[in-house]
Amino acid sequence: MHKYMSYRKVQKTSKGTYLISLPKEWATEYSLDKQEALLITQGSDGSLVIRPPQARNKEIKVTLHMAPYISRHITWSYLMGADLVEIIGDTPITKEEKSEIKEAISRLAGFEIIDEKEDKITIGTLMEAGPGFIDKYLRKELFVTTGMEREAVEAFLKGDAESAQDVKERDDEVDRLYFLLVRLTRGAIGNTYISEKLEISPLSALDIREASEVLENLADYAVKVASLVASQRALAPKDEVSVRSFLSEIMDIQGRAIEALLSNAFQDVPSLLERRSKLVDLLRFETTGKGCDLMKVLNFQAAMEQVLERTYDLVDLIVPKTIDATTTNT
Repeated sequence: MHKYMSYRKVQKTSKGTYLISLPKEWATEYSLDKQEALLITQGSDGSLVIRPPQARNKEIKVTLHMAPYISRHITWSYLMGADLVEIIGDTPITKEEKSEIKEAISRLAGFEIIDEKEDKITIGTLMEAGPGFIDKYLRKELFVTTGMEREAVEAFLKGDAESAQDVKERDDEVDRLYFLLVRLTRGAIGNTYISEKLEISPLSALDIREASEVLENLADYAVKVASLVASQRALAPKDEVSVRSFLSEIMDIQGRAIEALLSNAFQDVPSLLERRSKLVDLLRFETTGKGCDLMKVLNFQAAMEQVLERTYDLVDLIVPKTIDATTTNT
């Protein structure tokens, strides 16, 4: 809901200058003075945004008191867009508490301890975001996630426990990228200054946030597949070929969907939708390798079906945009 909403009559001087008055309550709230310089920007829909000086790049500071589960509060502050987090202890902060704090910020890209005292730790963000920043990190999340998918499936097919462990360790990197994108897109959705700085509309930010969540879910499924790795090969050669074909197709669709979302190029969308039935058929393997664990094979099949569903959640994000583009061109 808008805090201030009213109609204002436009006045025109004899020299052709257009004038409009500001709401008195708004001017009083922001302590505007005579001759104050206000920043005016034009949105893509033609709207004008008037921003008071102190709201252009206001630092968000959060103060937390040392308590159990402090890591959750640190993560929440990060996702809410905090630039500075002060953690204050009623008594000297213990070594164990410091370790918990450091472990929490290790999962949050751009957050670092910038000051440390006996009873206070200050965390600040050292990352300056700008145009193209969100696109860059969504592509990076895609790159890491598809790498995990590839490695997890190969580890399962070959019974490679060492590669499976690598997949589990890379999941933390995807979580860091996901948290970073949630922080940035949340800011862009709720703050026009941030959306203009990042050169992204609130609607696009919402789509990218959803896409990032899907990629994070896909990384979790890769970890699940890695946890199913046994010491022997799991499937018969024929079914291994089907699984590798499925993986190649699914990774291609994921990449094309993300690129379509970021570049507003939707010509591939109809073909992406048509490929779904082929992918379903590739997962209909029934034969298993000699001495395999049937339950693990069934769990693997179920995980791949979920990967298929989540991949098409990515495609679903761009289908409405395809319709909009078609409507615009007709």
